[in-house]
Amino acid sequence: MFSWSYVIDYFPKIIIKFPMTLKLVLIPFAISFMFGFAIALLRLKKIKAIDWLLKLYVSYVRCTPVITQMFIVYFGMPILMQNFGIDAYDWEPAIFVYIAYSINISAFLSETIRSSILAVPIGQMEAGYSVGMSGFQTMRDIVVPQALKISLPMLGNMFISLFRATALAYMVNVIDMIGKARALAASGGHLLEGYVCCAAVFAIISLGLEVIFHLINKKLSFGHSYGKQRKVRA
Repeated sequence: MFSWSYVIDYFPKIIIKFPMTLKLVLIPFAISFMFGFAIALLRLKKIKAIDWLLKLYVSYVRCTPVITQMFIVYFGMPILMQNFGIDAYDWEPAIFVYIAYSINISAFLSETIRSSILAVPIGQMEAGYSVGMSGFQTMRDIVVPQALKISLPMLGNMFISLFRATALAYMVNVIDMIGKARALAASGGHLLEGYVCCAAVFAIISLGLEVIFHLINKKLSFGHSYGKQRKVRA
């Protein structure tokens, strides 16, 4: 039978694992952002062989569930590492989750970043060249800042989605909030109460992140929504 007393008892024991959940978000997102950015730039170069391979990679990742990718990394990487004389069976389970989520998010981020760069008017590149800037300088100082501003709403959505996806990490023995809830249920026999605690934390943090990203977008004046109509002088 559901008991609020167990919810109160479990909550501090579950919330103490929040730092682990946070690492499962921040580390893969940082890694995937770098890889996604690199993939986007390489695809913009339109080198046929590389572009074909990267398209295949992105398509595979986008068409398969993240949990499948996580299991492939968790069970397959130790076998692969043995060929190089590395014993990955002793690695922390969280390392495999970092790798799996980085692979997954980098594919989606690459498409977001690539489309955002293409959305920057070509005249911006030409303006950079006209003042003597190199292609690298123009991309770094003019195009990329505008592309990041364009992609920010989608980046925020991906960050929140990744935060929610961390709930799957317990399936490869990572003791995050969900893993802790299941461990408490195994010893106390009350599983629902632990999930209620986790749901409350995920809901509060996700809503908070949505508000933060909304305020950032508003601060940067993304899009064409204006709080007040501008007056036009005759």
